[in-house]
Amino acid sequence: MKFFPRPLCALLVLAGYSAKASPMPPALADLAARVMPAVVSIASTAPVNTTAPANSNSSGNSAYNPAADTTQTASPGSVLPPPKADEALGSGFVIDAKGDILTNNHVIDGATTITVTFQDGTILPATVIGRDPTADIAVLKVDAGHPLAFVTFGDSGKLRVGDWVMAIGNPYGLPGSTSSGIVSALDRNINENTFDDFIQTDAAINRGNSGGPLFNMQGEVIGVDSAIYSPSGGSVGIGFAIPSAMAAPVAQAIIATGSMTRGWLGVATQEVTPEIQHLLGLPSTSGALVGSVSPGSPSWGKLQPGDVLTSLNGVPVQNPRALLIRTGEIPAGDKVPAQFWRNGNVQQTTLTVTPPPTTADNTITPITPPTPASIPLPELGLTLSGTPNANGIPVTAVTTHGPAAKAGIVAGNILEELAGAPLTNAADLKSKLKSLHLPAATLLVSGDTANGTNPGPRWVPVEISPNGS
Repeated sequence: MKFFPRPLCALLVLAGYSAKASPMPPALADLAARVMPAVVSIASTAPVNTTAPANSNSSGNSAYNPAADTTQTASPGSVLPPPKADEALGSGFVIDAKGDILTNNHVIDGATTITVTFQDGTILPATVIGRDPTADIAVLKVDAGHPLAFVTFGDSGKLRVGDWVMAIGNPYGLPGSTSSGIVSALDRNINENTFDDFIQTDAAINRGNSGGPLFNMQGEVIGVDSAIYSPSGGSVGIGFAIPSAMAAPVAQAIIATGSMTRGWLGVATQEVTPEIQHLLGLPSTSGALVGSVSPGSPSWGKLQPGDVLTSLNGVPVQNPRALLIRTGEIPAGDKVPAQFWRNGNVQQTTLTVTPPPTTADNTITPITPPTPASIPLPELGLTLSGTPNANGIPVTAVTTHGPAAKAGIVAGNILEELAGAPLTNAADLKSKLKSLHLPAATLLVSGDTANGTNPGPRWVPVEISPNGS
């Protein structure tokens, strides 16, 4: 029997444990060689920006080449030549054999000329088929005279935090640069645009990677590299990619029609708070609580205020932002199943998604407080108009530190519904409150909030004071 000193035994045990707990990263050489021919470098020129140098963008996700300085200095007695055009570098990838190329909109935004360089050195001029600034996606077209190597989209919905990914692009004008890492987070909102739903990765992404593909280990594109978070402008391991679930439908729509028309349901929704969850008997706070439905919209006659949308087109709806993103991914004209919670039960319907109206009327018609005597409602800490009104009950006064004030209700608000039942007068509300036998009530309120904003009709949970104080 061999004897190992105790410290060495400990080292051997630790080393063996470490090898099992931390498997080696996958070998990427074969994968990179297979997809590399479809990844391209993009160069574009745009009219010079006379207000700032082309490389002055400090947002961290610019496609501009940081080495391209367009500022000029004149020597005494000399004449400055006309300013050079801004030059931008980015990445892209071929998505079909016909020469359609996907990239970020910000890579080619405002460009007058665009060229695409392939991995074999071939340079071709490109034209813009269409773009969607909202999603930061653009599709270019090149005529190679022969079928091109291309890559296909994978399902970003199957990604999990910790999955391996690989990025290929043209950072700082270095084509074919490859890096790898893992999915650091999903559904990341960085407040770049309305439909933020980024994949976060620690794969190295730098300026010039914008528009390049993020691959899974099967060689499928599951993201479009678009932005980085960096105090210095270089990679610090926090990069963001548009998921393929968003990019692919946009690209398909642009190729088919030249533009992307996003779907619209015609509902205004809000978060489900724990208080609202309790009052409505929901199993969780997931979902989007309907505050109002636009007349004539896809949801008109199918959804109503107080419903909680929990699933759209088979995809769970976690919150209003998720509903907005999911709806925007559905082409206008498609019929999709929707699941919602109403009166303690899960119900189903089918909604035909339409384009949003060109001019949406989001205003709320103010109702002038009536002159007849007002009716106090001490159990809620407010005073209501005594005049019946088909649009709801105007609030004429709110008791300081009372239940209504704590819930954010202010004078001038309109109480439209109580727990899904329309309200027309104060006596009706008083009667309904007594029949609830609950410690709180859920009111549909319209008008300004306590901070002066007007988000439209919203559900507000209000405590019911048994002693009217």
